[in-house]
Amino acid sequence: MATVSVTKSINVSANDAWSKLAAFGGIENYSPIAKSVVKGEGEGAKRTCTMPDGAEINEVLNTLDNSKKHLQYAILSGPFPITDYVSNVNVKEIDLGNCEITWDCSFNSAPEAEGDMKGLFEGFYKVIIENLEEYIQKN
Repeated sequence: MATVSVTKSINVSANDAWSKLAAFGGIENYSPIAKSVVKGEGEGAKRTCTMPDGAEINEVLNTLDNSKKHLQYAILSGPFPITDYVSNVNVKEIDLGNCEITWDCSFNSAPEAEGDMKGLFEGFYKVIIENLEEYIQKN
């Protein structure tokens, strides 16, 4: 099983960052995703993310823990040559105006695809966290 983990401190409060991430919807406001649609609320909610090329990623929210600012979701289907993708997102308060976000995942893939998939997810998480900071600061 392959793993990827990105941790980055951003200049927004943990509560502000968590409120955006925990909503599970609206990810297109701070990621490369073109559109997202969420059906349901809380654990068990399903999200369909449409990429700019029209490819769809279908996800389910497995865990939502507001007290620990932790969520876990899984990719049910998508355009990637992977299986068993599970991702964890954690928000940790540094002080009132700063927090640290850790976004990680584990997945299975063919050995020849593993390096590309690790690079793709690592880059994706970095962009999302950086864009989340800008999005919250502007809104």
